[in-house]
Order: sequence, then C-alpha cells, then structure tokens
Amino acid sequence: MKILNLFHNELIKVLFKRRTYISFILITLLIPIIVYAIEYGAISLQNKIYGQMQDSFIFIGTIINGYLSSYLIIAILITHMPFLSTIIPSEIFSGEYSKGTFRIYLTRSISRRDVFISKSMVVALYTSVMMFYFFIYSLFISYLILGPGELIVFHRGILLLSQDDIFWRFMLGLILSNIVMLSISMLCLTFSSLSKNSVTPIISTISIVFIGSAISFIPIDIFEFIDPYLFTGYIDIFLLAFHDPLPYNIFYDCLAVCSFWTLIFISVAYYNFIFRDIIE
Repeated sequence: MKILNLFHNELIKVLFKRRTYISFILITLLIPIIVYAIEYGAISLQNKIYGQMQDSFIFIGTIINGYLSSYLIIAILITHMPFLSTIIPSEIFSGEYSKGTFRIYLTRSISRRDVFISKSMVVALYTSVMMFYFFIYSLFISYLILGPGELIVFHRGILLLSQDDIFWRFMLGLILSNIVMLSISMLCLTFSSLSKNSVTPIISTISIVFIGSAISFIPIDIFEFIDPYLFTGYIDIFLLAFHDPLPYNIFYDCLAVCSFWTLIFISVAYYNFIFRDIIE
C-alpha cells in the first residue's frame, strides 16, 4: 500500500510538470505534417518505390495509404524516440537532489526502497504511454487522412501485406520497440540518480545511444560481434515485425539483451540511491 501511495504521489508530480507533455505535443504536431507531406508527394514517393518495375509491370491504383504512411513515419522517427524517452527520467532523482527535497522527504517514515520503486514505476509508465501514443496516433492520423489499403515493404524483394495482416504487426513492433525504450529510460534514470542536474543524464544517455548506434552501422568485424549484445542494436527492431517469416530468434535476443541491461541499470541506480548521503 505504501508503494501505491508513493506511486500516486510521484505520478501527480510528473503530471504537473510542463516537460511531461513536450513529447506528446511534438508527436501531435509533427505527425499530421508528415502525413500531409506524404499525401502531397504521393506520386513521387510511389515512383521511387516502384523504381524500374514500372518498365515491366502495369500498376493499377496506388500503394500510398494510411498503413504505408504510418510505417514510414514510425520507421523514421523511432530512432529519435530515445531523446523523448529521457525527458522524465532525467530529473526524476536529480531534480529532487538539486531542490533539496530529499533532505525532508527521505527523513520521514518511508523506505528508500519504496521511493525508488515508485519512481521507477512512473518512468516505465511514462515511457510505455508515450510509445503507445506514438504508434496509435500515427496509425489514426494516417488512416484518417489517407485511408486503408495493403502495405508494401521491402524484405527479400517486395512483400505485400494484406489489411488483415497489418495491424497486429504494428502492435508487435510497438511491444518490441517499447522494450528497447524502457532500457534507454532506465539508463537515463541511472544517470539521474548519480547527478544533481537534469541535463547531464540526457546528454550522457543520448551519447551512449549515439555510440551504440554507430557501432550498429559501422561494418567492422569487432563491432558486428559486439552489436547483438547491446540494447542500442535493437532500436530499429520495429522493421522486423513486418518480415515474413518473422525472425523470432532476434525477438528473443532483443528481450533477453534489453532485460539484462535494464536490470543492470536499475541495480546501479538502486544501489546509489540507497547509500547516497542526502545531506551531501
């Protein structure tokens, strides 16, 4: 019961902070602009997708629809979501260190363990809600403006997915992407527990994500060996949800690797928070 009360208190504090809504406002404003841009440049985009096949096949209708728009939007913006996922965890601890509220807060009859758990729960909830909103809002706006249709993706050539085979793949991509973002959020939470300002955790987290992403894209043997064991190597795993057959072995690896790193980050943050001197 104490943890639930603390979770409620932490949730109220987060909801009354303006920075909480930055990511949602950006997503809300940016996605319609991209969808209208896709609608405006539909012919050009369609020609680029068809490529040289237009010389050999006759295409009837258009492949530009809400599902393709959502697929493109999520595939492009998913690499930028790590930055948005650091907004709340960056100051979940450091903000209270800098304001000195822990000097009063932690002297009351509550355990540091319960405080830590409640704050971690808020971070996990924020990240999951943000990712859910990102996916569902992209689908809703794209469907509303461009309508339904089959989805064409590139996997061993051109793969055509029927309408009844699309939505569950987006939901699978949401679950997998959220697992990765939770690891990034917990990494930022760890830096927040070590810092007295909310900027350092953001810079540190994004720097690590940048380095990890660079390792994923540089074709060097040692990097290719390391990449599967880094959570940053799975940031674009959303795309694999649209492969046929589905690469379940990669999904299991993603779950195992991200769970391992998340546990490491939480353990470090917990140890530091439990033994930190609040009068420092």
